[in-house]
Amino acid sequence: MGKKAEQIAGMAREMFGTEQITVEQLAYITDMLKPSTYLLKNHQIDGKPMTFIAKDRAHAIQHRPWQIAIVNDPHPNMAVMKSRQLGISELNVGKLLHFVDTHSYDGVRALYA
Repeated sequence: MGKKAEQIAGMAREMFGTEQITVEQLAYITDMLKPSTYLLKNHQIDGKPMTFIAKDRAHAIQHRPWQIAIVNDPHPNMAVMKSRQLGISELNVGKLLHFVDTHSYDGVRALYA
């Protein structure tokens, strides 16, 4: 097993308090590793699953692959030059939810204004 895989397995063992890790437990851990995968799995916009890449022209408004780099950027200070209506506010709310969810053991409190 590689170093990264052993780290993920260690996180699962610690989180779930077991030596026998299930596939579901590993899937849960891997979904939490990156904000973009967390949002794809857990976040909805207007009751529809969030997406970064549209599959067809009918959903072209949802085609925003550049958002992945923004949401996965771990730097605490970010500046984004943009035009209007690009979904950055929704993206930042999702990034905040990921942070709070992955740091819930610390009793994190958050406010998005």
